[in-house]
Amino acid sequence: MEIIMKSIGERIRDRRKELHLTQNDIKSACGISSGALSEIENGNRTPSIIIFHALSEVLQCSMDWLATGKTPDAENAIISSSEDFRSEVEVELLKGFRQLDQDDQDELMGLLALKLRKVKRDGEKMATLSNSDDGEVSDKLA
Repeated sequence: MEIIMKSIGERIRDRRKELHLTQNDIKSACGISSGALSEIENGNRTPSIIIFHALSEVLQCSMDWLATGKTPDAENAIISSSEDFRSEVEVELLKGFRQLDQDDQDELMGLLALKLRKVKRDGEKMATLSNSDDGEVSDKLA
């Protein structure tokens, strides 16, 4: 498998931006200059293995993914320890999400936020109904 520094640099830059980190944030966390990070992100410089490991830690991704853009299946298994089907669905969602451009990812995150608000609102309604039903039963018993 061919490892291309420009691709590694692009993954580092894209992941840094995805996490809303600045080059200065990376500089502080990894102990490298922002100029060196810029050279790495542009594919003009190869980081040492120590810096590469520090980058993977700060960027919350595996060194494998940084180097190749692929994640080992063992790492995907961490996503969900519940049912196998759910794990497969979550892995598929994550793979699909990573293939989208930033605008599409933002749109999906907006849809997710809407859906989660609806679920929360429905849960609160059910709790309110449950509490009012409990009150009616206690009134009838008194």
